[in-house]
Amino acid sequence: MTQEFESLSGTMASNAGRSGLRVHVLPYPLETRPEAEVREIARDHFPKLIEALGGKL
Repeated sequence: MTQEFESLSGTMASNAGRSGLRVHVLPYPLETRPEAEVREIARDHFPKLIEALGGKL
């Protein structure tokens, strides 16, 4: 999720009995950033996202 929803996601996960849910937080907002910047963010965050999902590169 993006930073905008970070606290909400924790609350929702806790309410659903999943307080240990792994998450990965992206900067907010993304839609107003130039494409090149969004692509750079994606490249930087991809390995961490895979890790949060339990995978390995």
